[in-house]
Amino acid sequence: MGSVDLWLLLAVVLLAATVQNIVGFGFALLAVPIMALFIDTHDGVVIATFLGFISSGFQAWSGRREADYAVVRKLSFSCLLGIPLGLVVFSSVDVQVLKVLLGVGVLCSVVFLIKGSSLPNTGAWLEWMAGILSGALAASLSTNGPPLVFALQSRKMPIARFRATISMIFAVSGFVTLLSFALLRKVSQDQMGASLIAMPVLLVGIFLGRRLQRLVNEVASRKFVLTLLTVAGISALITGLNG
Repeated sequence: MGSVDLWLLLAVVLLAATVQNIVGFGFALLAVPIMALFIDTHDGVVIATFLGFISSGFQAWSGRREADYAVVRKLSFSCLLGIPLGLVVFSSVDVQVLKVLLGVGVLCSVVFLIKGSSLPNTGAWLEWMAGILSGALAASLSTNGPPLVFALQSRKMPIARFRATISMIFAVSGFVTLLSFALLRKVSQDQMGASLIAMPVLLVGIFLGRRLQRLVNEVASRKFVLTLLTVAGISALITGLNG
C-alpha cells in the first residue's frame, strides 16, 4: 500500500468511525465501498472488519447497561448461522464481481434503512432472517448493518438502547468473522499493518462521534449518513462495472 493510499485509508477510517459513533452503525458500510476505490476489495473487507470490531466493541462496552440482552442473544446467534455462507462468497468471488455486489448491496441497504424506520414489528422469523443475512454480509462484504438496523428499528427502540444493542451484535459477529478469516489464512501482514496504523485515527473518530452525539440532530445525521452511503454505493458499483 502506497503512502497516498494509506492517507486515504486514514481519512476514510476517521469519517466512518465518527459516523458510527453518532448513529450507532455504518462503519464498514461506509468504509468498504470507499476503500474499494483505491485498494483491493478483499483487503478493505478485512481491514474494515478489524477496525469495525474495535469500534463496535468500544460502543458495546460503554453502552452495556442500555443494551437489550435478549435481542442481542437472538440476533447474534442468527448472525453466526450466516457467516459460513459469507465466507464462501468472500473466498471464491472475483474482486470486480465483489465490487459490483458491494455497490448493489450498499444501495439496497439505503432502501432498507429508509423503509425500516416506518415498519411495524417484523416478527420473530423475520428477525432470524435478518440476523442470518447480516452474518452472511459480515463475512463477505463487511456490510452487515442494514438487516440488523431493519430488525431493530421495527422494535421502536430508544436511540441509546439501539446503539448499545446493535454494537454488541456487531462485536460478536465481527470477532467470529475475524477468527474465521484468520483460520482460512485470509489475513495478511499488510492488512494488519494498515489496521494498526489506522488505530489512533479510529480512536479520534470514536471520540469525535461521541462528542457529536449530543450536538447533532438525529434526523439530520441520519439523512447525512444515507447520502454518504448512496454516493459510496454508486462509486463502488461504477468501479466494479468499469473493471
